[in-house]
Amino acid sequence: MEPATARVTSKREVKSNLDQMTPEEKLLRAIFGEPSEPERRGKRKKTVSVSDFEEIFRAPAWQRIEMIREGISARDVKHLQERLGIPQSVLLESLRMSIATLNRKVSRQENLSPEDSERVLGVSKLVGQVTEMVKQSGDTQGFDAASWLAGWLQQSVPALGGARPLDFIDTLEGQAMVSQLLARMQSGAYS
Repeated sequence: MEPATARVTSKREVKSNLDQMTPEEKLLRAIFGEPSEPERRGKRKKTVSVSDFEEIFRAPAWQRIEMIREGISARDVKHLQERLGIPQSVLLESLRMSIATLNRKVSRQENLSPEDSERVLGVSKLVGQVTEMVKQSGDTQGFDAASWLAGWLQQSVPALGGARPLDFIDTLEGQAMVSQLLARMQSGAYS
């Protein structure tokens, strides 16, 4: 009899929680399931840097969404740029970000806007995707996914009508297109 009572109580608690949720929270719950135990207890997950490419790529969508909403540290953009080895002006122009604004935010230790954070996180996720592709394909010894991606992003690609992938990373749709192109390259369907 007690287990049944416990189930009724937890159903009531869930119903009560659902009644208090916004429509957005209900949708996220429907898509991504129940929150993890640390979330239920109100504990925050560890912060992931945009330079932790594999972590970003493997992170659940809700965690990336949380990072975007909180804003990526402006300093992390500088670290990302250094890891990629792309000149700062080239990377920021491709992400539609101002050098002056970034430098001001770095000096004030501020975070980027959610819009800028989303584009920066997308680039980090692309590096993570390349890392994962190489791991699945074989030996990763000596392979630098960030450097490889940086070089590839700046090359003319026939599958993009001769355009550079870098020219498309300023939008989420463009980043998705670049990600799909990378996946096609791995499967051998690259054109």
